[in-house]
Amino acid sequence: MALAPDDLAASLRTAFGEAISSVTVALGEVTAVVPGDGLVATMRRLRDEPAFRFETLIDVCGVDYSSYGNVPGEGPRFAAVYHLLSLANNARLRVRTFAADDDFPVLPSVIDVWPSANWFE
Repeated sequence: MALAPDDLAASLRTAFGEAISSVTVALGEVTAVVPGDGLVATMRRLRDEPAFRFETLIDVCGVDYSSYGNVPGEGPRFAAVYHLLSLANNARLRVRTFAADDDFPVLPSVIDVWPSANWFE
């Protein structure tokens, strides 16, 4: 049975607290925003904790928010967006993390969590 998006969002908020900047549900999809300095630890927990078990990294995308939706961006410009799948819980999760420096947008690698990230990173 699938883990409902609202239930997943509530579980994320409870389990991670301040480690996740925000969790939203839109169009049946859950998105968590994670600070760059906590990315690897958060991703490892998402993979390893029985309540989540996001054992599969589906995709990693780079996004430039400078004119996202034809609107000048406010805040950080560059982000990496990770799409995760939990076969055990039949759930999907989008994790977004922003690079702190727009002039040198570097984020920690998640290769140690999912070796397949090497293809995308």
